Amino acid sequence: MAVPTETEQTGGHSADDRRAILLIVLAMVAFCVQDAIVKKIVETASVWQAQLIRSLAVLLLLWLIAVALGKGRELRPTQWLWPALRGGFMCSAYVLFYASLPFLTLSQASASFFIGPMLITLFAALLLREPIGPRRVVAILVGFAGVLCIVQPGGDMKLAALMPVGAAVSYALGVVVTRWRCRADPAFALSMVHNAVYVAVAMVAVSFVGMIPFSGDIKAGYPALTTGWADISVFVFGLLMVTAVTHIIGMQSSVRAYQMADASKIAPFEYSYLIIIPAVDFAVWQTVPSAMTVLGMVLIAGSGGFVAWREGRPARARPQNYGEIPWTDDSETPIPPREPQ
Repeated sequence: MAVPTETEQTGGHSADDRRAILLIVLAMVAFCVQDAIVKKIVETASVWQAQLIRSLAVLLLLWLIAVALGKGRELRPTQWLWPALRGGFMCSAYVLFYASLPFLTLSQASASFFIGPMLITLFAALLLREPIGPRRVVAILVGFAGVLCIVQPGGDMKLAALMPVGAAVSYALGVVVTRWRCRADPAFALSMVHNAVYVAVAMVAVSFVGMIPFSGDIKAGYPALTTGWADISVFVFGLLMVTAVTHIIGMQSSVRAYQMADASKIAPFEYSYLIIIPAVDFAVWQTVPSAMTVLGMVLIAGSGGFVAWREGRPARARPQNYGEIPWTDDSETPIPPREPQ
């Protein structure tokens, strides 16, 4: 009689699987805290200023951690063009996502942004000629239907409702560039380059955006994008430092989770974010998602979870991620990510 393995005894999850699931949920909690803080800040401050301060802090933390771990050599990419282009896409994703937050609830913005994994699958099929089966095509269509439930095109739809979708498109293009041209670059280096791009773009924006003659309506409608450098309190500065720490915690936990267990087992649990974030919306802003938003979240989470399970891809499209998990030539089999710390 065969002795059951630990995985069989625990219903398909080993001890490492369970620890990895806990780590990925911890990562989602860290990202929820981060996004709530940034939403609170950009309601009254510039997204460019927030991006500049946070990215400088992240660069410093990454450098300190890399040196402490003896990985200083991994801070430089093997090339500069493609990591920089990737950083540009990630920067665009960051700006669009956080610029939408003064106008949308976290639930609305985040759910729309979770279309990212499906866009990655679509772009990989169109641009990299990766195979895509009929079930994933259906899942992508269901995910887009979920976005339509949230965005509700027509009527009084605002430009801000499309920003998280645009952010997901930018993020997905960044991931495609990573898979196509940045596989040999250390994750530390990719993270350093894209945060350096964040800093460069933000420095230009805070220096010159105030000189652009925006109309009064645009300034009033999109202050987070049309405001340059402004005085901020010590408290707000401290909150931005907290977002740098939550970024490191979230990414460390996420990367470690994907190192400990198969990505196909872990990725669907990233959708715990969509369970946590409505509670944050209610606790901080006393907002409850509408029925259509809930329906959209369910459709996106279900279809995205299926795509993540089928392909073993990280489910959560995060604009401030470290280097994406590089893929082997077999598009269904991801290589465990190098720990970026």
